[in-house]
Amino acid sequence: MSDTTVERGVERASVVVVGDRFTEFLALRGTIAASDLLARLRTGDIPRELAVSVGQGLSADQLSELSVLAAMNRGSVFIRQGEVPAHVEQRLTHKHDAKNVLIGPVEETGDGGYRAALLLDQRVEVLADHLTGLHIPAVTLLEAARQTWTVVTEQFLLDDGPPTRFVISSIASAFHRFVFPLPATLEYRLRGRERTPVGQSIAFTVSVRQGGETAAEFTVEIRVIPQRFAEKQEVMAARTAVRQGLAAAEAVAAEPVLAGAAAGR
Repeated sequence: MSDTTVERGVERASVVVVGDRFTEFLALRGTIAASDLLARLRTGDIPRELAVSVGQGLSADQLSELSVLAAMNRGSVFIRQGEVPAHVEQRLTHKHDAKNVLIGPVEETGDGGYRAALLLDQRVEVLADHLTGLHIPAVTLLEAARQTWTVVTEQFLLDDGPPTRFVISSIASAFHRFVFPLPATLEYRLRGRERTPVGQSIAFTVSVRQGGETAAEFTVEIRVIPQRFAEKQEVMAARTAVRQGLAAAEAVAAEPVLAGAAAGR
């Protein structure tokens, strides 16, 4: 925990709670580790008024417990976001492990716009082996953006029909400032959409915003195609790749040994 006072008897305090793994960030005044805050809430070892901003790194279980404990301490504990955030439905993100879901529910903002809260679990796969400094790595933001456009497509842009696959046609990334384990949002803006002979093409931008500023932008175009077609296309491409790989290996094996190399034996 930082040097912020979060103790019984103190009139009021304001903190941002983040996952315990963000050790360097937790050295900053105004921060508190999730395990520490939950322990204090369980025992009532808190100020008379405690305002909590829910930052990054908490697991779904920790978020759920925080919600329960905040309700039990109603009148003393205030959640800055209005309520403790929760993750979006897992199946919409195309993730198999719940801890790898990185965003909250997506809301429609109008005119082709959608918004979701960044809500990462510190155990997420894209942080498991790469967490340096105080900021959230770029690859984590990219995965959060991918989940955002996947949920928007699944929930708002597709009609009921046969299963589909999402294939990235192009992606361009721009990073303008660090994103820290504080509250942040992902904002999706639809740029274009058209039917194709097989499925449809969708162009959009996903921005990561924190503290009222755009920190990162992803300009993307994807193709949404029937799953049966995508699987057939992928198998054909894989077979071609294997043939090409074998042919290349045979060509290398058939090359004559250089005279200099032979003489050096």
